[in-house]
Amino acid sequence: MKINITKETLLEGIQVISVSASSRTTLPVLHNFLIETQTDKLKLVRTDMEMSTVHYIKAEIEEEGSITVPLKEFTEIIKNLPDGKEITLYTGDNNKFHIKSGKSKFWVIGTPKSEYPPIPEIEKTGSVELSPAALQTMIDKTAFSASTQETRYILNGLLWNNTADVFEVVATDGGRLAVATHQALKDSEVFKIIIPTKVLNEVVRFISLVKPDKDTKIRVNVGSNQVSFEMNDTTFISRLIEGNYPNYKQVIPSKKNISFDVFTKELLASTRRASLCSGEFGSTVKFHIENNIMTISSNSQNMDFSDELPIEYTQEPFDCAFNPQFIMDVLKNIGSEKVSFSFTNASQPVLIEPVDNKELKYVIMPVRI
Repeated sequence: MKINITKETLLEGIQVISVSASSRTTLPVLHNFLIETQTDKLKLVRTDMEMSTVHYIKAEIEEEGSITVPLKEFTEIIKNLPDGKEITLYTGDNNKFHIKSGKSKFWVIGTPKSEYPPIPEIEKTGSVELSPAALQTMIDKTAFSASTQETRYILNGLLWNNTADVFEVVATDGGRLAVATHQALKDSEVFKIIIPTKVLNEVVRFISLVKPDKDTKIRVNVGSNQVSFEMNDTTFISRLIEGNYPNYKQVIPSKKNISFDVFTKELLASTRRASLCSGEFGSTVKFHIENNIMTISSNSQNMDFSDELPIEYTQEPFDCAFNPQFIMDVLKNIGSEKVSFSFTNASQPVLIEPVDNKELKYVIMPVRI
């Protein structure tokens, strides 16, 4: 294999695939990525057996071929080559991969393509097309509520529930719930799948990196146990999480016996201050609502905090308490000037919604005081 390519193009390609695999692996070859020529393009592939990224970049191909090389070492070499000069990459004897730019020369030891895990083909049972911006928003507004505990693996992903009437993205860790709703997708199959948060975060990172125009679509292909995301010259592939997702609809409060609106920024700032005094373990922020005043308070063995915010509320006084991080995560991501809090009663989960957007719902379990 022998190719010529610019430093900028090569670094852009490496950036796309750079974090698409776990650093924790017992297979040394998974620290590598695959470089393979295809006509007038260079194919870059990274996988960790659970998730894979395939990305194409333009290059001048002198000789066809393929090899896998260590990602970390290769990236550092390319970063430190002179700017504005063409890079020549070529394979030599004993799997040596040569890197030449101007008078600078390197080589690294690679491995043959045959030793790299093959990227699976998806047997598509359904496909949908989405605006990248819409997909990015739905993931950003929900993914923070997914579990990160390996013992609750089924909650380490986001539920995609696509029906004839609505498309929903759902995340929960058992103590909180986030639901983003989208209008029904045209000409799409009905499906309900659980997608690992990891690949969705990668898709969001990629969308932010390439900044697609408003006419670009991202194609989501659903297989029996895998899903792929295709946009332009890049494809992300991931296994699906198997199992039954919790019945999230039954925890969304249907009755709004107690409700009030509050300014997002003010409540976020006050809750953040309260979290400083809430203690490292059993962290709790308390809300007392009475006579158009919301009192936010917290305390620990050595600290105490209280604050007041004006609200419109003249019903019976009530108290409730929550994990402050759960409240802050919602307020940081909700994207609305004012939010609505709704309760069936003070001991039941709270429903938090943007005042100006009914497509987002957040539910947080209270903390017993």
